Amino acid sequence: MKRKKGISLIVLVITIIVIIILAGAVILSLANNNPIESANEATFKSNLAGYNSELAMAISNEYLQDNSFDSATFDVEVWDGTGDGTGTIKEYITSISEVDGAKFEIRNSKLVYVGTNQIEKDYLTEIGITIILGVNVIAIENTTVNGEVATYQNPIVPKGFKAINDGTVWPTDWNEGLVIEDVSGNQFVWVPVDGTDVTYAKWCTTGFTYVDTIDDTLPSGIIEIDQINSYGGFYIARYESMFDYNSGSIRVASKVSTNTTTSGWTRDNSHTGYLWNHINYTDAKTYSENMDTSYGYDTSKVGTNLTTGAQWDTVMKWVSNNSGPSVTDSRTWGNHSNSTFPANVGNGTLQISGYSNNWKTKNIYDLAGNTWEWTNEIHSFNRVYRGGSYCNSGITDPADCRYNNDATNASYDLSFRTSLYIL
Repeated sequence: MKRKKGISLIVLVITIIVIIILAGAVILSLANNNPIESANEATFKSNLAGYNSELAMAISNEYLQDNSFDSATFDVEVWDGTGDGTGTIKEYITSISEVDGAKFEIRNSKLVYVGTNQIEKDYLTEIGITIILGVNVIAIENTTVNGEVATYQNPIVPKGFKAINDGTVWPTDWNEGLVIEDVSGNQFVWVPVDGTDVTYAKWCTTGFTYVDTIDDTLPSGIIEIDQINSYGGFYIARYESMFDYNSGSIRVASKVSTNTTTSGWTRDNSHTGYLWNHINYTDAKTYSENMDTSYGYDTSKVGTNLTTGAQWDTVMKWVSNNSGPSVTDSRTWGNHSNSTFPANVGNGTLQISGYSNNWKTKNIYDLAGNTWEWTNEIHSFNRVYRGGSYCNSGITDPADCRYNNDATNASYDLSFRTSLYIL
C-alpha cells in the first residue's frame, strides 16, 4: 500500500518561521519607506519650494516699488486664516494654505518655521529652512528662540527647557531677565554679559574683598568662561533653593517654596517644598552639581553647579547697571531687618523664596536678604556666602556682601542657589 504524502511537522514549522521573517522584513520596509509619509513629505517640500519662489518675487516687487527697501528688516507674522491676509505672510505668499500660514513667518526676508511638528522640523532641517523655537515650546536641542546665532542679547534655550514670558518679551527684552523653565517647573534667568556695561569679573568688596578669594572646582566638563565666550552670558536659578524629596531621593529645586522653618528639620517627604535652609556648604555644592542628573537633563547639553563668586559679582554688576537698584544698600529691594519701602513687607522675618515681587529684580528673587547663600568660593580655609539675610542690615550686609564660614556650618539663615551651564 502506498503511503499518502504530506508535509511533515518540521517542514511546516520551518515554513511558518520563514513566512514570519519575510512578513517582518516587509513591515520594516514599509515602516522605513512609508508611501503615505513619503508622499506627505514630497507635498510639503514642494509647497515650500512654491512659497519660497513666491516670496522671492514679492521681495523683488518691494525693491521695484521702493529702492530704499531694506530686506534685512522685512518681517511678517503668521496668518490665522481670517480675512484676506493683509499684513501677514498671506499678503506676500498668496498661495500659502491656512494650515501652513499658521506655521511660517517671514524673518529678514526669509521663510522661517514657527510650528511644533517634529516630522516637519526634520524635513525642514534637510532643506535648510530656519526653525524658530518660539515661546513656551520645549527645545529638543540647544537653540535660540528665533533660530538666529546665540549672543548676550539672544540666549540659547537649552534642550529640555522652554522660554516663558514672565514680564518680558522674548527675545527683545533681553536685559529684563529672560526666564526658562524645565518640564518640572524649575526656572532660571539669563544674565547677559556684553563685556562693556557688564563684564564677567569679580569686583564686590563689601564684607571683604574678592582679592582674597578663589572659586572652588567645577564639575567635570564645565569651563565657566566658555559660557561667556560662546554664548555671552549664563543662567542662574530664579529662586533660593527649594527642598524636593522625590520618590525617596533628595534633589534641589528652583521654584517658589511653600513653607519655612527657623529650626532644624529632617530631610524627608514631609518637608518637600520648604525653603532649603540649614544646609552646609558641602551639601549645597553636592546637590547643586547633581541637579542636572536628578531631573534627567541631557548632560551633554547642560550642567549645573553651585553659583560661583564670579557669577554673583557679575549679577551684581548687571542688577545695578544703568541706574538699577543699589547692591551696596539693598534696603529698598531686599528682605532685611531694616528694609524700607517698598521692600518692608516681610517684617524682618524669614519668608519663602519668591515671597514678594518687591524682593525681585531682573526677574530674580531674593538676591538681597531673606537668606545668605553659599557660593562656590573659597576664602582661606572657609567657604563664602553672599547677599545678607532677613536678620541683617541692608546697609552693612547688602546684596553684594561677602562673608565666610566653615564648610560644615548650617544655620537657619543659610541657603544656596544653583547655576545652569550650556554645554
